[in-house]
Amino acid sequence: MAQATETSVTLRPEFLRVVEMIYREMCNLQPKTKVLILADSRTPPHVVSAFMGMAMTFGAEAMVGLNATPPPPTLQPGIKWNPMVIAASREADLIVDLAVGYAQFIVDAVLRGARVIMPGDGTGAHHIEESLIRCMLTTDVHALRREADQIAALFTQSDTCRITSQEGTDIEFDIRGLSGTPSDGFLWDPDKGEWKSSWAIVPPAQPGITLPKGSGDGVIAVDGFLLYEPAYDHETPTSPVFLTIEKGRLVKVEGHPLYAGRLRHWLASLPDDSGTYGPIHFNLGTNPRAMMTQHLEFERIRGTIDFGFGDNSMLAPLSGEQFETVKSDVHWDLLIMRPTLTLDGKVVVENGIMPKTPPSF
Repeated sequence: MAQATETSVTLRPEFLRVVEMIYREMCNLQPKTKVLILADSRTPPHVVSAFMGMAMTFGAEAMVGLNATPPPPTLQPGIKWNPMVIAASREADLIVDLAVGYAQFIVDAVLRGARVIMPGDGTGAHHIEESLIRCMLTTDVHALRREADQIAALFTQSDTCRITSQEGTDIEFDIRGLSGTPSDGFLWDPDKGEWKSSWAIVPPAQPGITLPKGSGDGVIAVDGFLLYEPAYDHETPTSPVFLTIEKGRLVKVEGHPLYAGRLRHWLASLPDDSGTYGPIHFNLGTNPRAMMTQHLEFERIRGTIDFGFGDNSMLAPLSGEQFETVKSDVHWDLLIMRPTLTLDGKVVVENGIMPKTPPSF
């Protein structure tokens, strides 16, 4: 599976189609809307200009907030952000986040009524054009939206979720009373002509569920990647790493000597044990064009499941949930490639292959 992606040097004309699609179909951008575009020193200037210029074309009032390059995504929950950018966020109706990701000021903006769209999952950087063009122009994003809505509804309607794999995954979650989220990239539902979310990530889609503290028992056999910090960011083990979970907490790391050893070493180096709590969310990738690149599109690879560990104190409010969360300075992820996911015994994905139509209840 590919692990390289093109780096933006000059503006690709197809990217203008992507930006227009994001504003018109996903954000329902209207004249006079106050748009704040968040970037950092990695973001190609022409990408920033494309989002600003297109917002102005829609008649919006647009400005750019430029941050210094932050630490890796794993450390997002503990980053101290530029207070001037935070101040600007308080005035925005729509925040286009090209560089931040999870941050308290983003949550605060949503809670006061702003909307947030995250092209490139916030940390898109210099890979953003190629990934968004491929994942949004060469597939039907509206079909992905409708499918993600169906899968999210299945999560909401179900009591139990079991995830297994031939590599050794076998973990179960009690999801009674929890709400599935489509994570389809759309703030606006063009079919219904109404708002569907205040916070969305593009490219689509990864329907899933945010979990309360203490959820999950079993084993996860990691055969896709481990995404953590510092020097070992985004590692792909050559044989599985086995994580044993007891009552929503990682208690044992086994398997590949190098990758399991590095993960144990990193977790032991943290100032507290909050990084061992999880999974605190899981999401099913549904995009047939997503690949294993340096862009966070890899969390959307069709038929894979991404698990998150550590902080979800900001993710839960963005998902509209009210339950006990995990507060941590770190949030790290892992991916399994060939899962079988069942909801109340009904198969949603089998050995990494998704049916054309999700099962119905």
